Amino acid sequence: MMGRWWWRVMMPLLVAGPVQAADIQYGFLQAGQLQLRDNDSSLYAGDAELTGEYDHLPFFAAGVQKILGGERLRYGYEGGALISWQNDTVSYSGVVNGGTTINVKVDNELFVFGTQLGGYADVLLGEHARVFVSGGPMLLVGSLKQDQSDPRPVPLSSTVIINGDERDTRFGYGAYGSMGLIFSMGNNAEVGAVVREQAVKMDFNDAIADFPYEGTLYMLSLGYRM
Repeated sequence: MMGRWWWRVMMPLLVAGPVQAADIQYGFLQAGQLQLRDNDSSLYAGDAELTGEYDHLPFFAAGVQKILGGERLRYGYEGGALISWQNDTVSYSGVVNGGTTINVKVDNELFVFGTQLGGYADVLLGEHARVFVSGGPMLLVGSLKQDQSDPRPVPLSSTVIINGDERDTRFGYGAYGSMGLIFSMGNNAEVGAVVREQAVKMDFNDAIADFPYEGTLYMLSLGYRM
């Protein structure tokens, strides 16, 4: 789904307009929040499913957008790094054994570091603004530790097993697509807004519950023409 969206946006910009060599690049720092596509979570007490909900995650990305050619319509590439984390407590609840209510709380300590490299295209809107699209692959390293909170929740069924004392580190991969509106502020400084969609595959085998890392980002972008 995300791949089809990205190509619909990118292809008209990549195939249209005259192309001339250019030697322009922009540095950027983007900060925002990852709105999880599915923030529902579950764990099991025997055969009974307990449900909970994750909070959204802070997200920071930094990198460079390099212009390779074009005039009003330009193309190039972008690359950079990203970090994200989540430290919160998820409350799970459910009914087992014909009516017994189970409440479990799980602490999450997640840290994600990654890199990205993708195609880039933009259109100049006069002298002081541009709209761009970009997208490509991502490579991630994630570290997750899930612990049961203290004090222990009650009532607690003996069928609930918490095995979150060890940290699990995994590699992940995926793809992203971004669209942004950037304004020049003078002295080569820039400010703007970016919307980004990402789809990531990252499995933590030792996790107590499933942990999603896909969704939409809404970010403030600060930049500089280098």
